[in-house]
Amino acid sequence: MTKLEKKLRAALRQIEIGAQDKVVVAASGGADSTALLDALARLRERKGLPGAIIVAHLNHQLRGEESDEDERFVRELAGQLQLPVSVESIAVAERAAAEKQNLEATARRLRYGFLLKTANEQEADFIFTAHTQDDQAETVLMRLLRGSGAEGLRGIHRVIELNEKVKLVRPMLGVTRAEVIEHCEHCRLAFRADSSNLSMDFTRNRIRRELLPMLRTFNPRAEESLARASGLLTEDEEFLQRVAIELLAGSRDGSHLKAETLRTAHRAITRRALRLWLRAERGDLRRIEASHIAAIERLINGRSGRCVELPEGWMVSREFDHLRLSRAVERPQDSPEPVELEAGQRRNFGDFSFVLERRIGKERLKLETRGGAGSFIAVLRECGDLDGLRLRTRVAGEAYVPAGSRRAIKLKTLMIRNKIPVSQRDVHPVLATADGRIVWSPGLPVAREFAPDDRDGERALVVVQKPGKA
Repeated sequence: MTKLEKKLRAALRQIEIGAQDKVVVAASGGADSTALLDALARLRERKGLPGAIIVAHLNHQLRGEESDEDERFVRELAGQLQLPVSVESIAVAERAAAEKQNLEATARRLRYGFLLKTANEQEADFIFTAHTQDDQAETVLMRLLRGSGAEGLRGIHRVIELNEKVKLVRPMLGVTRAEVIEHCEHCRLAFRADSSNLSMDFTRNRIRRELLPMLRTFNPRAEESLARASGLLTEDEEFLQRVAIELLAGSRDGSHLKAETLRTAHRAITRRALRLWLRAERGDLRRIEASHIAAIERLINGRSGRCVELPEGWMVSREFDHLRLSRAVERPQDSPEPVELEAGQRRNFGDFSFVLERRIGKERLKLETRGGAGSFIAVLRECGDLDGLRLRTRVAGEAYVPAGSRRAIKLKTLMIRNKIPVSQRDVHPVLATADGRIVWSPGLPVAREFAPDDRDGERALVVVQKPGKA
């Protein structure tokens, strides 16, 4: 039994692979995946586990005839091992160009999408990839050069839950590339060599062929040391992530975050909570960098109304004490068309429902203004100016003198003071006279000229309900 087989058997025990489990193995035809397939097949023959092995190969169509030869090799290997094989072909370069995405990132996304689809179709429990300790070292160095934090320096995760049923497992992260070659030579296994691995245009290849050999002159076991450091960071990061999850839960207000709660935590925890929030709301963290997280952190102590633009058309804005994530390029809400508000008739305006009552005596008014929870109520001075009232949205720069004030205040300022979210201000209803003077807006003070006093015998009443308010 080779060193690879011994380490693989130990890894299967650790992740509790049983005789009833089905495993999809990603096979490129290279030495790593060929060795993994062969060792798994031998373990299954001797120990009866895993219960079933399905070979999966995605032809990326990136290297012409060479890619087709890889596909043929994997099909023949699966036949020799008497294993079922699933193969798909995708023109990855064309997809990346059409989507204007990075080629490597597109290839990775399509590859894992194909593997998950295969696992679902085959009702498999696990997907195995043949990443080794050397791959782990290369990944840690790549991320270190990019300035990644502790989460990125964890490197390649050993186990990831892709959905409720399927887990992605890297069972050879403790296996060196030298041990892979040793297994292939011992078992006389042929394998394919990817010519793109020789290209110095790729950062990973330069790290593999230039940086790691130099590091070995300082420490002959550089890869092992990097993998060990990654393991220690993983333990630390798992603890910090648990604390961040608790902070995120405590700061959530629906899909928004409460800035006041985030301010109570250490920055290291806040940063992680923000990343968890963005991943949950966006669906991924693609193209989100440390600079974006730092900018969102500044919003926590910033003023309401400020925002941070994120890649792919997203935006985080500060709305009073909340952080709100939205599409920066999403179609704005259509402003409702102005409508007349007549006494005794219900009028809908956007998300609001209005009822106007005229000439109400003081005794009846006491009953009417009890209202319901969530209602907006305005008591107005009964006068002829209330004939022809109209519901409309705000006009840029307009102002009025609110009750209790002696000077005009901009409508925008009053909306800020009364916590009307910036995302809602352009569709928030304004009640105005036929000649355009502001009478009132839900959540804001009544205009002073329409506020009743004790000398008024009859009054008018506006009751507003907004869906979602109880």
